[in-house]
Amino acid sequence: MEVCPRKDAMPERLSLEEASYIRYADLLARLEELFPSVSRRRIEQIISAETDAITGGLLRIVPAEVETGAMEMLEREAGSSDEGEVA
Repeated sequence: MEVCPRKDAMPERLSLEEASYIRYADLLARLEELFPSVSRRRIEQIISAETDAITGGLLRIVPAEVETGAMEMLEREAGSSDEGEVA
């Protein structure tokens, strides 16, 4: 059983130049400046709701480092579960 996927099976990686993105912190700061009477918590709720509305609640892209970190965590979990197995 293969724990780690083959390197040639990695998902396609997109560069940030291929789409329009802004930093979350910049968006939050800009909206707080434009709407000073609205609480930060409410602005964060609205950003989250708009993100879900646009993406359907699904992540379309993630930083490439997420894959590396997820693989490391899964390999550790698979290793710890293998240690308890009796063949």
